[in-house]
Amino acid sequence: MTELQPAGEMYDIGWGQKLFMMCKGEGAPTVVLDAPTGMSSDVWTRIWPDIAKHTKVCIYDRAGVGFSERPSMNASRINETRSGQPFTVERMAADLNRLITSSSQQPRPFILVGAELGATVAQFYTQIFESDVSGLVLINPLSDVLFEQDEGLWAKYWFGQLIPTYQTLQLGAAIGLTRLALIVGVLKHPLSGSQMTQDIEYRQKHLLCHPKHLSSVVDEHHFINETFSQIKTAKLLKTIPSRISISIMTGNYYDEQMPSSLNKAWAKAEQQFISKHFPTAQHLVVNGADHHMLYKQPHSVVEVILKMVRQVKLRNKNTKSS
Repeated sequence: MTELQPAGEMYDIGWGQKLFMMCKGEGAPTVVLDAPTGMSSDVWTRIWPDIAKHTKVCIYDRAGVGFSERPSMNASRINETRSGQPFTVERMAADLNRLITSSSQQPRPFILVGAELGATVAQFYTQIFESDVSGLVLINPLSDVLFEQDEGLWAKYWFGQLIPTYQTLQLGAAIGLTRLALIVGVLKHPLSGSQMTQDIEYRQKHLLCHPKHLSSVVDEHHFINETFSQIKTAKLLKTIPSRISISIMTGNYYDEQMPSSLNKAWAKAEQQFISKHFPTAQHLVVNGADHHMLYKQPHSVVEVILKMVRQVKLRNKNTKSS
């Protein structure tokens, strides 16, 4: 464990790979928080402490992101025995299953809370391991038809701008330019301006200077089409059982860091996603929130999660009494 690594443990999930996870609180259900695309578990810093007062909550870093180890890309024999290709949702869900069951034996049932790509992981996990899950909270979910909107506008942005930007950051980190850019204030870390502690400020700057972390950020973005294909196939094969509570959270504000056209295409894809796959889910629109609600409007997220925790506890209590 490095000085910058948050409190938590490295769990061996097999195949010579360890993932970082921190759990706080007690009891069931266990709430598992899964971060947006290419982001570390620090995004949940203003959320998990309030959840831990009521039940057990776990935050973790997906493979290669934050303080979790990258999968061994050269060990072809190892990869042949594992589920899915590295940095796709099938592998992410399999990793999460090993992490919270055989590697750490967290109390079931689970409430899976995911944002963007993390929401896709939560859905795929539930499709495969439905008996483990009692609730889903999907925050700004990544729609599998996003790239089909407005003549592929998001696909062009994703592969033509986002990935090259992260590749440039990765190169800058490798040769030391990123550190210099952070020192002089030319570059800001992803959580800047969101009332984070000094430890997290340092940690986020450290990750921006870490080529392995940035390589995994690139990979999560690069394999997104494979992820979309896998989640589409999973949904064709089976539906999520009606007994599982589902809440979907979106904001009614556009992300000021993105052009209006991208915001509109995202909103359109998000609405199609909800109406097609989760027409009966509780859809909560957070007033004044955009894609940064996890760390800029955390209380809204906490409120929805705790409501689901209470529902699951009551349901389990009634089941036992009957």
